Amino acid sequence: MNSGMDSKEYAGQMAGFVEHWLGNPASRAVLKFAAARCPQCGRRIDLALRDFLGLSPKMCIKCKASSSVINRLLSFLIEKNNISRKDAEIAFADPMWRKGLSSVMEGIAEFGPKKPFTAFVPFLVVWNITRACNLSCKHCYESALVKDSDELNTEEALKAVDGLAEAGVAYLAISGGEPLVRKDLFEIIQRIRKNEMAFSIATNGTLLTRENARQLKSLGCLYAQVSLDGAKPLTHNRFRGSEAFERTIEGIKNAVSEGLLVGIAMTVTQHNYKEVPAALDLAEKLGAGLFMHYNFIPAGRGKEIIGLDISPEKREELLAWLAGQIGKRKIPVLSTAPQFSSACKKIGKPCALTHFDVISQDTKFGDSISFLADFVGGCGAGRLYMAMEPNGDFEPCVFMPIKIGNIRKDSLLETWHKNIALNKMRKREEFWGNCGICENRSACGGCRARAYGYFADVQGPDPGCIKNLEYWKRLKGESKEISLVAGVMPKHLP
Repeated sequence: MNSGMDSKEYAGQMAGFVEHWLGNPASRAVLKFAAARCPQCGRRIDLALRDFLGLSPKMCIKCKASSSVINRLLSFLIEKNNISRKDAEIAFADPMWRKGLSSVMEGIAEFGPKKPFTAFVPFLVVWNITRACNLSCKHCYESALVKDSDELNTEEALKAVDGLAEAGVAYLAISGGEPLVRKDLFEIIQRIRKNEMAFSIATNGTLLTRENARQLKSLGCLYAQVSLDGAKPLTHNRFRGSEAFERTIEGIKNAVSEGLLVGIAMTVTQHNYKEVPAALDLAEKLGAGLFMHYNFIPAGRGKEIIGLDISPEKREELLAWLAGQIGKRKIPVLSTAPQFSSACKKIGKPCALTHFDVISQDTKFGDSISFLADFVGGCGAGRLYMAMEPNGDFEPCVFMPIKIGNIRKDSLLETWHKNIALNKMRKREEFWGNCGICENRSACGGCRARAYGYFADVQGPDPGCIKNLEYWKRLKGESKEISLVAGVMPKHLP
């Protein structure tokens, strides 16, 4: 960072650089050439990064020219951000970073430096690898229990991994169902690693034995997310089944002891709202690496307990409390609610860029990267990530059961670029309710899954936000059981 310039001034300068320089038609044309995919050599950005590292990749004349352009731009940005070349080389040596940066630069070339930004290919795909599960949780978005008859078999799953890697996906988050039920899970993970993609796993923890944790660690698992819906056995078990709490705690301990980064994920409803502070205390005590508040989404079996959703007032209070814990706790405190960014900003905390952002909570970087908030854009569904079902169906988000393609027969890139539902989700100026006119529209956008779950419209308002309180009141006034029928709410309240 330039001396004599405070972090917020610097953040503003960087925002201007990204928006104006990269939005310039001439610069964009150069970037489009440099970010193209060469049929002979491959992904030009990745080639340039390998060249930056001195790996001397084989390149045609056009790819060499693009490498020169990209590396000049990278050198400028590295110097501008006061990053040492050594640190940059460490980052670019990681395939996930290279793939991610490639997608960013290709996305800018394809779509421009829009607020919020859309990646050329999803950086992250959440793969519900099976619907089989050893529990039957009341709020499960997958209605998981039994394996589907059309689930991708081992051969198809390995082919799917190859296809995702070829498209340029950097990261696979493996979920379910319960992933550890699948007997070929570790074979699939080995293929993920062979394709130089990063991975994490979301589990209920009950099957997270020392051996399973050890294998995950040895294969380079970046993160094990374990669901814990209460600080007390009775609270957790009421959601997940008899004695689940004890087995989940044991799984967390096993993962921590084997050196895995463990995140505690807590879906908050009226049932466990008051236990959030105690659950965060427990997460720290168990040695977890972070705590994540999950928004309740009325999807799957969650529709059957929709009346347990918390009000916008309670969610506002919860997010404010969570934001207030940042810097006071040993571990990062996160939320899948895109309004968390605003909650942080209100009390002077660095803006949370998205629900998996821990960098902004680092005091060394928080203010200086705040310019990214409008570009990263809160809810990343359909812009930064998408989901894949056990049978290979593509969906905008794991909480949005909208089939937009299938990996058995459809191109991921073509689906990502041309699907109508995804493109609607990217046009925030067309959202109705407060989400379309809010001053935080770029940095937040409202949870698209909640909008779809309540209004069957990907451009609807998120009724969990205090600024959409009138929509929440209308929903609650319709009947005791909130209707999920499309068109139940008018787009403009009288």
